[in-house]
Amino acid sequence: MSTIIVPASTPSPVEDSERLRKAFEGWGTNEKLIIEILGHRNAAQRRAIRQTYSQLYEEDFLKRLQSELTRDFELLVQLVSSYRYEGPEVDTRLAKSEAKQLHEAIKEKAFGNEEFIRIITTRSKAQLNATFNYYKDDFGHHINKDLKNEKPEDFLESLRIVIKCICFPERYFAKVLRLAIDKLGTDEEALMRVVVTRAETDLSNIKEEYHKRTSKTLEHAIAADTTGDYEEFLLTLIGKQQS
Repeated sequence: MSTIIVPASTPSPVEDSERLRKAFEGWGTNEKLIIEILGHRNAAQRRAIRQTYSQLYEEDFLKRLQSELTRDFELLVQLVSSYRYEGPEVDTRLAKSEAKQLHEAIKEKAFGNEEFIRIITTRSKAQLNATFNYYKDDFGHHINKDLKNEKPEDFLESLRIVIKCICFPERYFAKVLRLAIDKLGTDEEALMRVVVTRAETDLSNIKEEYHKRTSKTLEHAIAADTTGDYEEFLLTLIGKQQS
């Protein structure tokens, strides 16, 4: 029997580059996969991905990203090219001010303006969470609810996913797992992607959220939907209790 290697807490820049390359290829760019990768890396990790991708495939990563994505996905290019402070400090006055700016931009449907994009792509996770909390306190609901109420379009969908990745990663990935398992014919690629990449970071929280949303354990859902070595591999990664 082969040895199962549990992945490091964050995939290497090589692994991320390979997955991004796969997202670019084929019939239509896989924007959601790109968001999942770039939305869960800090500034230093995204710089490493840019460098590694360019070395592996001998092309500029930003240029490839821009060529693959529509103008509406400029947010993703900004995520890769912007500097984002990753420390825990929060400027509450700034958070309150920028919550108001975001609300005004949404009210005016100016989602792509420079200030809106700058706030989302350059503020730390802690700062953005504070801003979104002020947004909810001052305007009655979470920012994603306002964005969801707008006319559906690709840019707003990518923006909501980025915000979910920042604020509620366990909720987002629990939904990805649910859709992968409930699909007619399991989406094995999505299922494997989430389990492998989140195995040593926040998978326990994702499992709790999955159970809360479906009233089933993730172990039970995987066992019911997969078979053989593939099933055992996934169950090992998610920490199945030995009987």
